[in-house]
Amino acid sequence: MYNFVSLGGTSLSRLRSLNQNIKIVEPIDIDDFKKYIDNGYYAIINGLTNNQMCDWQEYIHYIEQNNIHLFVDALYESNLMKFHLPENLNTKTTLLISNLYAKNHKYFDKVITIPYFLLQSYILWEQLDNKFLNFDDHIKQSKKSFVCLNGVNKPSRRFVYTYLKENNLLDDAVFSFHNRHSSQELINKYPSIKLENDTSDNNDGVTWDNTYNIDWFSKTHFNLVTESTADNDSSRGSPPVQKLDNCFFPTEKTFKPIANSHPFIAISDIHFYKNFKKELGFEIYDEIWNYDFDNTTEKEPRWKEVLDQVKYVSQQGIDYNIIKEKLIHNQQLFFDKQRNQNILDDFLNQIDNVPK
Repeated sequence: MYNFVSLGGTSLSRLRSLNQNIKIVEPIDIDDFKKYIDNGYYAIINGLTNNQMCDWQEYIHYIEQNNIHLFVDALYESNLMKFHLPENLNTKTTLLISNLYAKNHKYFDKVITIPYFLLQSYILWEQLDNKFLNFDDHIKQSKKSFVCLNGVNKPSRRFVYTYLKENNLLDDAVFSFHNRHSSQELINKYPSIKLENDTSDNNDGVTWDNTYNIDWFSKTHFNLVTESTADNDSSRGSPPVQKLDNCFFPTEKTFKPIANSHPFIAISDIHFYKNFKKELGFEIYDEIWNYDFDNTTEKEPRWKEVLDQVKYVSQQGIDYNIIKEKLIHNQQLFFDKQRNQNILDDFLNQIDNVPK
C-alpha cells in the first residue's frame, strides 16, 4: 500500500483509479496526524496552498521535531513558486512536480517527476465518458482552418491572438480566448472570444480544462495548442522562485488532439517535440511540420516560426493519409491503460524508496 496523510489535499487523489493501493487520508487534528505517521504513512502537503506555515504550523512543527520526511505536492506546476515552499523547513523534503526536466532543485533534497496531466486526462476522460474521434471519422469530414482554445491570458497566447488577428486568420478558425484571471486592462486590449457551442466554465480548474466539443476537432484540419508554459515559465502565471534549465510540461491541451486523432502544433518550450518523443514515446508529424523551430532559443522568434506554418497549413489543408499510422499510434498509446499504470507505479516506487 502507498499510504499518505495529506495536509490540504493532494493531486494524487485523482490517480487512485489507476492504482488501488493508493490510500489518502486527511487528519482531523494533530493527534490523528501523529497516529497516521506512527502507522507508516507518508506526510504530504499541498504546495498550492498559500500561507502553509500559518495554516499547518502545528503539524509542521511536529514534522520538524521528529525529522519526518515531507513530500510537497506541486504536481500542477511546471516551475516552483514561493507559495510551494514551507519556509525555513528543518527536515528532509521531496518535491513532486510535473516538469519532467526538474531533476533537482536547490530548495529540496529530492525531486520526483511524473507526466501528471497525461494520467489525469486519461482518467478524467474515461470517467466523463467522453466521445473520441478516430482516423476514419476525420476522413469522412469536410474541414477548414484549425482550432485554438485559450483559457488563461498569458504572454504567449497574447502573441498568438495578435498574430492571428493581423493575418486575418481568426474568422475561419475555431478560436476562443476566455481571459481567465485577467486584469481589465488586458481584457480591453485582448477582448474575450467565446464559441457559440462553448463548454461551461465552472472555474474548478480541472473539469472545464478537460471538457471539449468534439466538433472542434472533426471540422478542423489541426489543433494549434497554446501550452501552459512556452518560455520555461510557471503554469499559474506568477514568476518562479528558481527557473530550471529546461522545461517539459505537456498538459491536457496537447493530449486532447492526441486522444482524438487530430494533428497538432504547439506554442511551447524549446525542445518540446524532441522531449515529446523521447520522454513519452509519441510520434511527431514531420510530414506536415518543419520542426526546426524546436531548437530556436528565443521565445518570440520560435512562436512566430510556428505561426507562419499555421498560416500556411491552415490554407493548404492536411492529407490525413500521410500521417495515418502516427495518428493511430499516438491515440492507442494515450489510451494504453497498462502503460499508464506502469508510469504511475514507477512514480510510486520512487516515493517508496525515499526514507520516511
